[in-house]
Amino acid sequence: MPVRIALLLSALLLTPMLATEPAFAEDGLALLHRIAQGSRQLTYSGTFVYRSGARVDTSRIAHSFSNGLEFERIEALDGSPREVLRAGSEVKCFFPEEKLLIIESRASQRGFPTLLPAGLGNLPEHYTIRSGSQGRVAGLKSRAVLLEPRDEWRYGHEFWMDAASGLLLKARLLGVRGETLESFTFTQVKIGGPLEHGALTPAYDREGVRVQQVRTTELRADDMGWTFRNLLPGFRKIAAMKRQAEAAGPESMHVVFSDGLASISVFIEAGGSAAEQETTATLGPVNVYRRQIDEHRVVVMGEVPALAVRRLGDGIERRHK
Repeated sequence: MPVRIALLLSALLLTPMLATEPAFAEDGLALLHRIAQGSRQLTYSGTFVYRSGARVDTSRIAHSFSNGLEFERIEALDGSPREVLRAGSEVKCFFPEEKLLIIESRASQRGFPTLLPAGLGNLPEHYTIRSGSQGRVAGLKSRAVLLEPRDEWRYGHEFWMDAASGLLLKARLLGVRGETLESFTFTQVKIGGPLEHGALTPAYDREGVRVQQVRTTELRADDMGWTFRNLLPGFRKIAAMKRQAEAAGPESMHVVFSDGLASISVFIEAGGSAAEQETTATLGPVNVYRRQIDEHRVVVMGEVPALAVRRLGDGIERRHK
């Protein structure tokens, strides 16, 4: 149950009109690489606001990078209390009201805020990337990067990065009509230097806590038993694993596809009925498509347009032996 916080965009295009599109893309792509590197390797702490529809959440974050590993703590400041800690690929989510600690290790973990550096090089094929205007976010001089989708399979994004360090300070995800689907903004941030004492230390009381260990096993393509015939342009498989939320519970398969920016998760588990209808639902910026394949329930979800999750889901088939 990791915290998933998305990255998105608005259209504030103040790039010089005499430049060519390739120059825009090259400059914007270089800025995206700075964001991807800075968000992983910088030490920073601060407070950010996340908005999705009528939902508004304020959280405190502390992040450091040591010996090739990221360490991070996110604490919700309003609503139900919750705390997320990350050390490398291990993620711990604590819910004080339920006295529940969920632990999961995932090699493909995306922290916050971050991009996937390995996939950025292909982004110009699927987004028009432009460097935008300069401004101030959380009191820091910042610069905008804009990504407009070239097709119907993805949304647009607007990123504001700290001009000095490259840290992502503000982001918006834009729907097909230009509406803001989701956003986050740092309201206060400190970049560099040592963190305050205890900034990465869990605040919860471990006494009486019920621990739920989510067990994951990486899968090779030959071991999945499923094929994906309708792969979306630019999206590639970045992770495939078996997941077991509880020791006595059922296993499910989780496959993640990404274009370097947007990601789509596919969950396949035994259960359901052949009589169940295909359904599509929208949960904030996330579109969800459900269908039944024989004795298996398939759920496809991601911060992409509804037609994208449906296309991917309709191409999922059992592999014939």
